[in-house]
Amino acid sequence: MNRSLNALFLIIVICAIGLVACGSKAMDDTSQEPPILVTPPPEFAALENPYSTSDETAVEAGKTIFKTNCTSCHGEIGKGDGPASASLEPKPADLAGNMPSFSDGYLYWRIAAGGQMPPFNSAMPAWKDIFTKEQIWQIVTYMRTFSP
Repeated sequence: MNRSLNALFLIIVICAIGLVACGSKAMDDTSQEPPILVTPPPEFAALENPYSTSDETAVEAGKTIFKTNCTSCHGEIGKGDGPASASLEPKPADLAGNMPSFSDGYLYWRIAAGGQMPPFNSAMPAWKDIFTKEQIWQIVTYMRTFSP
């Protein structure tokens, strides 16, 4: 009987450890995969933003567009933690944490073309038929103000 109780106790402890490990991962899953970085197509690769982050008009215009159209997935400050992000797979990119690795051409391309193509296969819509080129650059300018 004593061996049976010891075996049962050991099984309960092992199961409890497993549940705690799984539960803590689910509750503390704030880590994100790094974004997939690929070379943009040639027509985007050499693009450079005509605005700088010191252009307050461009930053404010980009902020307005971003807040209206992008925060539901990318979050208020571009961390990829917007309210809709919980239901998306893959999760939206952490723009703020990865901003230094994104070229202007890459950002313009991803906004214009979206992410519904390989290798991204994400829910990111293509905005090229919604926003003007100027608006896309304003969004890029605003995103450049994100800090990790």
